[in-house]
Amino acid sequence: MIETKVYHISFHAAHNLSCLFFWGCNFSCKGCLRRAEPLDCHFPGIKSPKPFFPTFITLDEIITALKKAKPKIVVFEGWEPTFDPNLSEITKRLHYELGSWNYLLTNGYSLPELEEMDEVKVSIKAISSKIHQEYTGKSNKRVLENFQKLYQSKIKLSTETVFIPDLIDKEEIGKIAKFIASVDKEIPLRIDAYWPIFSKRWRASTGEEIREAVEEAKSYLINVSFLAGSEEVKGEVIKLV
Repeated sequence: MIETKVYHISFHAAHNLSCLFFWGCNFSCKGCLRRAEPLDCHFPGIKSPKPFFPTFITLDEIITALKKAKPKIVVFEGWEPTFDPNLSEITKRLHYELGSWNYLLTNGYSLPELEEMDEVKVSIKAISSKIHQEYTGKSNKRVLENFQKLYQSKIKLSTETVFIPDLIDKEEIGKIAKFIASVDKEIPLRIDAYWPIFSKRWRASTGEEIREAVEEAKSYLINVSFLAGSEEVKGEVIKLV
């Protein structure tokens, strides 16, 4: 029996995808969404109990739950999936038994075996080392090095970042976009609006600020999108475990 760090599984019917939520992280981000809401935040009206104590799911239990839902895509997210030492075992089983498209969301600090991962989205918090250290508690040196290694591996690669007023602003977003473009200007970047759900240290970003940040990023990159945080959830979202 293989233990995992997975504690929650959801299914998004409209997109035919399931999300595996992993517990634990090598960063201590001051505005982390998971600290405020450990479960899938797309559930209508469902909130996690406070305090939240995870119950971990074995690999066999993950396979059983996903075989019932039959998702085409499996997203590895939560806190930080690469924190799980059995991540490669999970991806191998999913490929072999479900034939799923395995999609990793990661901070890029660790780079485990990703042979059975089909796509990776790296969250680049900041380029300025001082800002990255202040926000995450860790240096970004390994993140930037691992990002380049991922690109060289030819895996399908994209990026995201969060616009945080007075911290990760338009200028810092521009630095992130410039770094990504130095690797390949066609790598997609998504900019997410910050909402002070967990930390009230920074205010919510405005639509105008996000639009300005998008335009700044577009001066370096071809493919830039954004999430304002007000988008409607499409279809039913189900809690599998």
